[in-house]
Amino acid sequence: MRILLVFPKIEHGVTTYRDRGTPFAKLFGNPSLSLPQVAACTPPGHEIRILNENFEDIDFSEHWDLVGINVLTMTAPHVYKLSEKFREYGMKVVLGGYHPTALPEEAKQHADSVVIGEAEEVWPQVVHDAEKGKLKPFYYGSHADPAKIPPPRRDLVKYPPLTEGIQASRGCPNACEFCATSVFLGRKVRTRPIEHVIEEMKSIPNKVLIFRDASMTLNVKYSMQLFKAMKPLKKKFIANANINIISRNEKFLRLAKEAGAISFFVGFESINPASLKEAHKITNKAEGYEKAIKVVKKYDIGIVGGFIFGFDNDTPEIFDATRDAVLSWEIDSAEFNILTPYPGTPLYDRLDKEGRILTKDWSKYTQAHVVYMPKQMTPKELFEGTRKVIKSFYSMPEVIKRIYRSMKMDKFAPYSLSLPTINIAMRRYYKREFFNGNIKEKLPPGWT
Repeated sequence: MRILLVFPKIEHGVTTYRDRGTPFAKLFGNPSLSLPQVAACTPPGHEIRILNENFEDIDFSEHWDLVGINVLTMTAPHVYKLSEKFREYGMKVVLGGYHPTALPEEAKQHADSVVIGEAEEVWPQVVHDAEKGKLKPFYYGSHADPAKIPPPRRDLVKYPPLTEGIQASRGCPNACEFCATSVFLGRKVRTRPIEHVIEEMKSIPNKVLIFRDASMTLNVKYSMQLFKAMKPLKKKFIANANINIISRNEKFLRLAKEAGAISFFVGFESINPASLKEAHKITNKAEGYEKAIKVVKKYDIGIVGGFIFGFDNDTPEIFDATRDAVLSWEIDSAEFNILTPYPGTPLYDRLDKEGRILTKDWSKYTQAHVVYMPKQMTPKELFEGTRKVIKSFYSMPEVIKRIYRSMKMDKFAPYSLSLPTINIAMRRYYKREFFNGNIKEKLPPGWT
């Protein structure tokens, strides 16, 4: 068969389909492992192609026997239209990824088949059934054994980014109310054999890698062993980590730095202890953030923070308090997101039951729109408060200060540009998302 795997265009993010053909698309492109991983699990004897709609158009006149499309919640409306057009041209379409896993019945209305959960172990059966003309409506993927997952087919990625992604583990034991990771990948941490990860790293020419693991601190012992094995490769990397865990283990930090750590993305989520408790973010201790950051900075490892506004315990005072705290900590970059109840998460189920979901237009589920009714502020206050923090943190004077600090950490080595470019990319993203155009268009009708 001829098999096409499609990554749909992204309309919201650091880079979008609108950046096609610009240096931003290459420089800030976000490497996805999903389709290369599925391609690697395709049985031999088939022609297979990966098409990223953010870089090239789809030619519907070219026939494919099977089309697989990866679906995020925010891309679902667009993907459904794509799927229906493929089917109009007589092609069989299979949808998979987080959103079809959360809402399989909805996805099935627009496709011939839906893969629920992880695709690696069930995909060969999908291909076999499609070849025989006997596709089932639903396929249920199990949590794949990482030792049996082949390396992704990066050779099929036509427009590779400057940084490449890699994954050493799957799953997350935490059950944060708002997070889809543990829902989709399970709460058991599954680690790949370290020798498999190292061999894959050796095959990747890119100097800088991004670990796609939920967190490198979920299995500290494993990560430390991995860092030791990585050291001779002289790669540089960016990864997720929990601030309160890494700051208590300076050996972890030393080994991470020796292995090439540039920065850790840290989900601080909130400076409000009540909001952390509400979200079941039990590993975070807000009162210890500042001290923990200082410990990490001793090792010249950057910190990119993630913050969420709109928890039920958040009042309008949270915005100024967060801005002042984050600027005083001198972290290297940050994301400021509006709480978003993704389908399938406990948060979505709770808010839906309470009648607080304002729209099920999935294209609005970007973390830059208010799609539910906050408890202690209006939707407009939540949007404007988030906007206010972004404007302060990403003001040009603050960006310049952070760029100067981060450039000093690695003595102006080429990879030291990673943190400065993150600031440039995020400033550009937020300007496009929160400040261009009429703000009222960002809010549901009637929110004047």
